[in-house]
Amino acid sequence: MTYALDISHLANPAFVDVFADEFENLQSQHPSDIAEVLEESNIAPERIVDLLLNIGSNKAIDAFSQLSIEVQEACLEKGNTQTMLRFVENMDPDDRVALLKAVDDEVRQSIMPLIAQVERNEVRRLWQYEDGTAGSVMTTEYAMLPIHLTVEEALEQLRLQAPNKETIYYVYCTDSDRKLIGTLSLRDLIIAKRRLTLQSIMETQVISVPHDLEVEAVAGIISKYDLLAVPVIDSENRLLGIITIDDVIDIIEAESTEDFQRISAVMPFEEEYFKRPLLRLFWSRGIWLALLLLTSLLSTTIMELNSETLKQMVALAFFIPLVTGTCGNAGTQSATMVVRALALGEITPGDFGRVFRRELVMGLALGGALGLMSYFRVFLQDSSSLLGCIVAFSLVATLLAANLTGALMPLVLKKFKLDPALTAGPFIATIIDAVGITLYFQIAIILMKYFG
Repeated sequence: MTYALDISHLANPAFVDVFADEFENLQSQHPSDIAEVLEESNIAPERIVDLLLNIGSNKAIDAFSQLSIEVQEACLEKGNTQTMLRFVENMDPDDRVALLKAVDDEVRQSIMPLIAQVERNEVRRLWQYEDGTAGSVMTTEYAMLPIHLTVEEALEQLRLQAPNKETIYYVYCTDSDRKLIGTLSLRDLIIAKRRLTLQSIMETQVISVPHDLEVEAVAGIISKYDLLAVPVIDSENRLLGIITIDDVIDIIEAESTEDFQRISAVMPFEEEYFKRPLLRLFWSRGIWLALLLLTSLLSTTIMELNSETLKQMVALAFFIPLVTGTCGNAGTQSATMVVRALALGEITPGDFGRVFRRELVMGLALGGALGLMSYFRVFLQDSSSLLGCIVAFSLVATLLAANLTGALMPLVLKKFKLDPALTAGPFIATIIDAVGITLYFQIAIILMKYFG
C-alpha cells in the first residue's frame, strides 16, 4: 500500500530540531517503516507520541501497534492518558492486553475505566488466559456468520463486518450457542452461487485448537495445515477467537530467540541488544557462566582424584581434551537434534524408548569408528598399544554416554514441563565433560591394572 498524505503540518517549529531531516517525509511512509524510524532514533516517549499525533489518526494507530512492547509501554506511562486512550482502544485485542499487562498497575488503573465498555470486557476476558497458551494470543476480531444465510446475504454481512475485523479471509459458521460447526474462505464465498446457503458450501471438518494449548503447538498446527488463521475453542466447542498467521510468526520468532539464548547459556530476555541495561545483561550471562564454572570444577576434582593414575602414565593427560571435546560435541549434536524435533512435533516424550534405541546404535557406531581412528593416531604418536586402547575404548564409552544423555535429557525435561533447550549448548557439554573424564580414568585404571 502506498501512503501519500499531506505533511505540511510537520513544519511546526516545535518539531524542528536535530531529528527534523529524518522525519521530514515520515508521514508518507508505511506504518511499519515509521515505527522502525522512531525505534532507531532513541527519542523520548513523549516525543514519539507527539510525532504520531502529527502524522494522522489511522496511520499513527497502525504505527503505534508496530512499535516494540517496551516502547509502547514507555509511551503509555509517559504520555497523556486521554491521548494514549486513542491508541489503546484501536489496538488489536490481543496486543492491547499484552500492553496493559506490561505497564505499571497505576497506569493500568488510570486508563482502564476510560476504555469503552466493549473493549474493556474483551480485555477482562482475554486477561484470564494463562500466558503461553492459545487463549492469551488470540484475537476476538473475527468474521462470524449464521449458517442459514445465502451467499449473497453473507457477502453483504461481511462488508459490514470487515472494517472492525482483523481478517475476513476465513468466515466461521456457528449455531445459536456459538458452537463452531463450519468454516469457509472468502474465496469460497466469491465463487459460490449467490442463492446457495452457507451450510451447503461450508467445510465441516474444522481445524481448531483448544484455548489452553501451548502456543508452540498452535504454530505447528498452522504450519502443518497451511492456514492463515486457526479458530480457538473452549471445552464445549464454542468459538472464543482466532489466532492469525502474523501472531504465529511473532510466536515462532520469540520462541526461536528464547531457545537460541538458552542454547547459548544466556538467560532469555526480550529487549533488543542495545536496549537491555548492562546490569541486566551482566546478570543474564553471568548467572549461567557461574553455573558452568561450578560444573567445570567437577571435572577438575575428578582429575585431582585420579592424580595417581596420571603419575603412572603421564601421556594420559595429553588426550583428555580429545576425549572430552569429542563427547561434548556428540552430546550437543544429539541434544540439538532432539530439541529441534520436539519443537517441530516430530517426536514427543512418549517416544523415549524409540529415541533410546536409535541413539544407542548411533553411539556405538560413532564410538567404534572414532575409537578406531584414535587408536592408530595415538599408536603412531606414542608407540603404545595400551594407551591407544585406553583412548579408543574411552571414546566408545563416552560417545555412547554423550549420545544417550544429549538425546534423552530433553525428553525428560519436556515431560516435566521444562524447556528442553536447557540441555543444548554449553550446559550439556560441561556435564558430559565430567562424565567423559570419569569414564576415561576408570577405563585407564582397569586396562593398566590388567595389561600395564
